[in-house]
Amino acid sequence: MTGTTTPAPDQARYARLLAIGTNTGLATLAILFGVYMLGAVDPHVPHERLPDLWHLPAADFLELVRLEAGWGWTARIAHADILTLIGIVMLAFCSVPCLIAVMPIYWASGQRVLFAICGIEVAVIAMAASGYLSGGH
Repeated sequence: MTGTTTPAPDQARYARLLAIGTNTGLATLAILFGVYMLGAVDPHVPHERLPDLWHLPAADFLELVRLEAGWGWTARIAHADILTLIGIVMLAFCSVPCLIAVMPIYWASGQRVLFAICGIEVAVIAMAASGYLSGGH
């Protein structure tokens, strides 16, 4: 087989948006990590304290550094170490706009099952992010 094949419209749209999302998320993460490492913004947890905390279970770590589990970190977004989480969140959620963007293609082409699967995936990601599925932790 020679030559290249053109991707289907849904694949092309998903891939284009995923590339934008991941590149933006990685750039954001790198820039904000640079802000953190350069000390341009004060961290919530000082660098010198980290080696004493890294070995702790997550619950103990959060308690000692006075952070809430889940989305509680957003209240401390003005601190450099917390600010870096924005890039991680962007990377974690970059599939959502991709899924939403291909849904009209599936609907217009009569592929209702794929449309529904995308909708369910978006709903599951939103539900997981909401914290309602934390299992009592």
